[in-house]
Amino acid sequence: MSAIEIIVIVSSVLVVLAVISNYIYKRVKNIPTGECANCSNKTRANKMFKDIRKELNKERCNCK
Repeated sequence: MSAIEIIVIVSSVLVVLAVISNYIYKRVKNIPTGECANCSNKTRANKMFKDIRKELNKERCNCK
């Protein structure tokens, strides 16, 4: 095995461990995961609501 192969394998394992540890951390701290994680962040949720309101206003008023 060359040095590059070892580096690739080690980095791949570290990335997988980071993803798994992040998921476990969120489950232990009762932070939403999956689809519910999008709405848990207040700034993201506010942006989503703002975009939805803007689209609804465009649909409602087509008189201009």
